[in-house]
Amino acid sequence: MSIHFQLKYLIVAVILAVLVACNDTDPTPIKVYVTATFPAQVGGEIPTSPTPTSTIESAAPTETAPYEPSPTTEIVLSPSPDTAGQGVPIAHTPTFTSTASPTVTPTSSVTATASVEVMTNTPTLTPTATFTETSTPEPSLTPTPSPTNTLAPPSFPNVPPQDQLPVLQSGGMGIQLHPLVTDEQWTQLLVQVNELGFEWVKIQLSWKQLEPAPGQYSDLFYTYVRRVQWASFQVGSHKILLSVVGAPDWARPQGFDPALEGPPADPATIANFLTAFIRETKPEDNRIQAIEIWNEPNLIREWSGQEISGATYMRLFDAAYAAIKAVAPNITVVTAGLAPVGDGLQGAVGDRTYLRQMYAAGLARYTDVKIGVHPYGWANPPDSRCCTSERGWADNRVFYFLETISDYADIIRQNNHVTKMWLTEMGWGTFKGVGPGGTDLPAPAVAGFFDLITPQQQAEYGLQAFALIQQPPLSDIVELGFLWNLNFATIGDVVNAPQEQMGYSLLDATGYPRLIYRYFQVARKIPSS
Repeated sequence: MSIHFQLKYLIVAVILAVLVACNDTDPTPIKVYVTATFPAQVGGEIPTSPTPTSTIESAAPTETAPYEPSPTTEIVLSPSPDTAGQGVPIAHTPTFTSTASPTVTPTSSVTATASVEVMTNTPTLTPTATFTETSTPEPSLTPTPSPTNTLAPPSFPNVPPQDQLPVLQSGGMGIQLHPLVTDEQWTQLLVQVNELGFEWVKIQLSWKQLEPAPGQYSDLFYTYVRRVQWASFQVGSHKILLSVVGAPDWARPQGFDPALEGPPADPATIANFLTAFIRETKPEDNRIQAIEIWNEPNLIREWSGQEISGATYMRLFDAAYAAIKAVAPNITVVTAGLAPVGDGLQGAVGDRTYLRQMYAAGLARYTDVKIGVHPYGWANPPDSRCCTSERGWADNRVFYFLETISDYADIIRQNNHVTKMWLTEMGWGTFKGVGPGGTDLPAPAVAGFFDLITPQQQAEYGLQAFALIQQPPLSDIVELGFLWNLNFATIGDVVNAPQEQMGYSLLDATGYPRLIYRYFQVARKIPSS
């Protein structure tokens, strides 16, 4: 009995010794990329309703040889022509043969022909329609939960197979996300970005919502910091392009119009804001790869309260550039993408004229910046050339994807600026298939050209545009493209309060993938090394 009793206590002593030893051992640290404690979301509790999980089967990217143009395609990049205003066409690569029907019926491999005319003199442009589709809708301060799904997701059985779609380089592809969603929704959006094969994510910051008083930062400021962290490290390791817009009222010049966005009276205020945001995101961890300074400042709706000119913009740009490089020298700085409009439009300066003004104010001295471009095509295919009177929004160079790129390339070359363009917004919009459950809705009055685009054309044109800029000669002058946009149709009320930005969304109002989403998901991507 005594032996058993002693053995019993011996066992207990061994167990206690092991527990004490475990308690004294330092645990292995696990690095978690989140900022300390984030305040509650401005405007109330953050809803927990997640964006619906994609119900379509994911197509894993397949590493294959890059897309080869058709043997009959001539690819010639000629020097600037001697005759002013007369360019030599540049034949180019892949396109789709589109039909007017929204039904997708693949019949043969996708082919395309595009030409770019390089101009040495850009003619005076007089657009026939006001450019209105790319302004970012003002978000409420409380994230909007996704609507409850009572409709079945749309089915797209006739999407072409991979071998009939171009092979794309994912490192040259980005997409803009609306960040004012719940944490769960944001994670789901990033998963969908991975599924689509985009390596870059663009996030636009509404400065006035993030710094309501000088040096005082809102809860939303820290929420957006967390959005950047999650996108750059925790869900897919995306590269981040930030865009900063909308000065707060306290920073605006006297007599400003509160109904319109505008720049600060003192450029030092945006420099201070950028410094604070970058520091909060831990610049030593390289969480932000690029920052675009403002959005479409050649329009009064984005630049109210000061003269609309490239020279005025460059004063803001100079201060912002210096601030960014002081705190994070590795961040690429991008000039504001300009709205493609012609001269003579009330409340706007033609984008070609505006870019020339920027160069006259010293843009070319920045050897490491990229030139932001918004080459929208309205209802014109990405490989089409100006001009025609057979349809609306087609009688001017500003309405054409290739013509805008060509004109910008010519202006850059004329100013001896060795740089490349970043297409910080691009895409084609339609309200067909954007409603709840993929239903068709009437296009907003300001976006009548949406009625000229079918869902199939929207999908084909988007893929074709990326294929064009990723092959010579366009790849010699364009470095990146950002599709506009992933989820804007899920923000707000697309039925009762439609905004034209919703027509470009890859998700419908219910959060389900549209046809263009499926095209991008199926197309092969070669990831960057």
